[in-house]
Amino acid sequence: MALYLISYDINEKDAFEYQKLWDKLKEMNSARILYSEWIIIGDSARSIYSQLAPLTQLKDRLLVQEITKDAVWDKLLIGDDTFRKWLAYAR
Repeated sequence: MALYLISYDINEKDAFEYQKLWDKLKEMNSARILYSEWIIIGDSARSIYSQLAPLTQLKDRLLVQEITKDAVWDKLLIGDDTFRKWLAYAR
């Protein structure tokens, strides 16, 4: 298991169309760290991507990438101590 970043670009005017995506992210036990960035513990970027991609539209952008322990941050939507706990899963 490793820590992954999920990042997406969606058109804000279409945000009402993405409730299924956000529900899936919550169901997968991910945490929102910025407005369009989530973190999740998983087996592979491909497996995470394959669960989320069907919930996006062709015009959207989606990135799933492994996170390393080498991280610096400021003003995340979750507390610093909480993010440090997630980082324990990073390689």
